[in-house]
Amino acid sequence: MDTYHLELNDVDDIIPELANHFGTIYSENLGEFILKIPRSKGEGQIRVINFPNGIGLYTYECKLKEELQLNLYHLHAKPIRFIYCVEGSLSSSFAHNEECTSIIEHEYIIAAPKEQETHNLHFPKNEEVVLCYLEIDRLKFQEYLSFDLKQLEPIFFDLFNDHSAKERISEKSSFSFKTAESIKELRNSDISGFPRINFIGAKALEILSYMLNSFKRNDSRTNQLGLKEKDKKAIEKAVEYIDANISNTGTVTDLSKVAGVNINKLQEGFQTIFGKTVNEYIRDVRLTRALNILLAGNKNVSEVVYELGLSSRSYFSKIFKEKYGVSPRKILARKVPSKNLEQK
Repeated sequence: MDTYHLELNDVDDIIPELANHFGTIYSENLGEFILKIPRSKGEGQIRVINFPNGIGLYTYECKLKEELQLNLYHLHAKPIRFIYCVEGSLSSSFAHNEECTSIIEHEYIIAAPKEQETHNLHFPKNEEVVLCYLEIDRLKFQEYLSFDLKQLEPIFFDLFNDHSAKERISEKSSFSFKTAESIKELRNSDISGFPRINFIGAKALEILSYMLNSFKRNDSRTNQLGLKEKDKKAIEKAVEYIDANISNTGTVTDLSKVAGVNINKLQEGFQTIFGKTVNEYIRDVRLTRALNILLAGNKNVSEVVYELGLSSRSYFSKIFKEKYGVSPRKILARKVPSKNLEQK
């Protein structure tokens, strides 16, 4: 097993340190660091971007030839990590503690080491692993807020106020559909340049809000409303089908057959998890996909309408402006301030 001990002076040190251990180089563009795994170690890439509010977004997409353990130690910051496993598996532990917490696909862990402890991330051998996690410098995050931290609910005050890392945190739970959707949009985005940085920043905050909600509720909402595990799986199947067939999703009846549940159960599930009807969900997926395509600048409005399976350009322009506050044509013309490109 390869073990890399990373002593980090600054939040932006992790990619340079990893590149040094891997014996490779990395790139940086507008504050986003990218490291490609060398073939001698495996395949894939790691992306990291840190924002002034103390939130960093980390994505690992890799398949390693040997087991790898990253021992992360921050000399100054006392971070807390919200780690979401999209594919594969990961183990988390602290210092030399043999007790570890493992997460698999569609599980997450909220983890923070105590003062003077390392946080260890263990990657398996020959397994596709996709992780997306937020690393929050609690002191910087607290200073960035426009209000006193004491105004927060006790569960969140305890989480973010411990910027001296007196308490260890290790909380594991199953996935949130909304978190999964936000991460999927982030990974599938082909936006580049400055619009990409704004998009990533908006998505990082969105993911954080969903993760905090899951932490507070511990997925109790679906349990309280009686959504069974098989029904959750059915909704997940419908979501995957919509994502793969956005230009021709069919009717709600067609989707209920794909999911293996009746129409009422499908609609109830979407309302429970997303707070939307099936058709509202499809509309929002199309609009998000449209925004990504338009920001990439490779297709005009008519081509986007055709690609997404819409029949009316005027209807598309209407619902797009209702959601984003700007017309598709202005997105193409780059006449809109970047702050308006963040999803509402």
